[in-house]
Amino acid sequence: MAPSVRIGLVSYTNLTSGIGVFAHELVKYLGVDSVLSVQNLVKGRERWMERQYDAGECLNRETVNRYLSKYHPDIVLFFETPFGRGLEEARERRNFRVAAIPMQETMHHKDFSWCDAIICCCKTALEKARDLDIKRAYGLFLPIGMDLFPFRKRKGHTFVHNVGYGWRTDRRQTKKVVEAFRGLPEDARLIVNAQQQFPRATVVDDSRIEHRLQSFARPEDIFAEGDISILPIAYGGYERMILESMASGMPCLTTDADPMNLFQHDERFLVKPMNSRRVTNPFLYEVDYHEVSVKALRKKMRWLLEIDTAKFSKAARAQAVAQSWESKIDYRAEWMRVLEEICE
Repeated sequence: MAPSVRIGLVSYTNLTSGIGVFAHELVKYLGVDSVLSVQNLVKGRERWMERQYDAGECLNRETVNRYLSKYHPDIVLFFETPFGRGLEEARERRNFRVAAIPMQETMHHKDFSWCDAIICCCKTALEKARDLDIKRAYGLFLPIGMDLFPFRKRKGHTFVHNVGYGWRTDRRQTKKVVEAFRGLPEDARLIVNAQQQFPRATVVDDSRIEHRLQSFARPEDIFAEGDISILPIAYGGYERMILESMASGMPCLTTDADPMNLFQHDERFLVKPMNSRRVTNPFLYEVDYHEVSVKALRKKMRWLLEIDTAKFSKAARAQAVAQSWESKIDYRAEWMRVLEEICE
C-alpha cells in the first residue's frame, strides 16, 4: 500500500553502521519514497533505491536543495543532528515538514527546536523532550526488521559483548563485563567485538577472552558467533542491539532501565543498577547513567553458564519477532498516523 504522504529520509545508506540499518528498515517497511544519502568514508555507501540522491560526506544547502527539487517529499525524517544540516533553511522556503528521530542522550532544545516534530523511540527520550519544551514530540516504537538477522539456534555458553562505539563513554560497561567474566570458571569463554577500538583497561592477559575489531561488519557478521549476548548498557538512545542479538538467536542479558528493559521483557535477563547518576561530558548532553555492579553481573553470568541455551535461544527469537515490523502490531500504521498528523 502506497503511503498517503511522500516520505523523505536523510541518512547513511549502508549496512555497516547502526544508523544505516535503521534507515534500511524505514525504507523497506515504512515505504520511504526517496533518500538523501550521506557519504560515509569509513563505512561506505550502497545504492538502495531508484529515488536516491547521493550527497557528499557533509550535507550543505546545495545538496539539500537539489534533493528537494528532484523528489518533493511531504515530510523528511532524519537521525541525529548532522543529518539535519541544510533542512532548516530549506524548510523556510519550501512546503514540507521535518521530523527528527534523535537519541535521547544527544537531545538538546537548540538542536531540534526548529523541527516540526521529533519522534522519540523510548520513554526517557519522550520525557526529556517534554522537559526541554520541544513543541511536538511523539512516542513511537522503532521495531526491528528480521530479514537482516538470520536466526541460528545457540547451544553453547560462549558470551558475546558488543562494544560498538560505546567505548568513549563506557556506555556498555565493558570494563565491568571483563572484570565479572574473569571471576567465572576456567572453561568460560568471552568474545568482545568493537567497531573502532577497545576501551582502555579491557584488553587483559586472559586466553579465554577473544578481542575482535569489526569496523566493516554487517549485521549477520556481528552475531554470527557466540551464544549469549552480554549488554549491561548504562544508557541508551535506540539500543536496538539488544533486539538484534535476540533476533539472531542469542539470549541477551542487559540493564533493568529504560530503554533497555523496553526490549528485554524476561526479568531473569535483567541486571538491576546499583545506582543511577546524571552524567555530562563532551560526547553527551545530560543523561542518566545506570551503573551495574560487578558482583550482580557475575552472579547473572554464572547462572547463564548453566541454562539450556537452545531453549532460551528460541524464546529470544520469538520475543524479537513480537517487536518487529512483521509482528501482530501494525507499527507501520502507527507511524503513518503520526506522520500524517505532522503534515496536516
